[in-house]
Amino acid sequence: MQPPMNDSSESPLATDTIDEAESVVECVIRVVAAVEGDEVDEMPPITSVIDPDALSNIFGNGETVGHVSFRYYDHRIVVTASGDISVY
Repeated sequence: MQPPMNDSSESPLATDTIDEAESVVECVIRVVAAVEGDEVDEMPPITSVIDPDALSNIFGNGETVGHVSFRYYDHRIVVTASGDISVY
């Protein structure tokens, strides 16, 4: 098991909270696109780094504890069970 990819001494480039109108995957792509200055439809497929259904299922079941970390578009992404997304 790998350690979490968020180093507490490193500040995120951007953070956001998933709202009810948006999926976790849509929020991740939107926040990374904003950090990069790109349009959402110009972003590479997230499916090359994580299963979108699995990511949505992890936090769609009412869990309030835990996080998932992965790399996307040369950034470390941390998604918490409380719905917070951080891009490093």
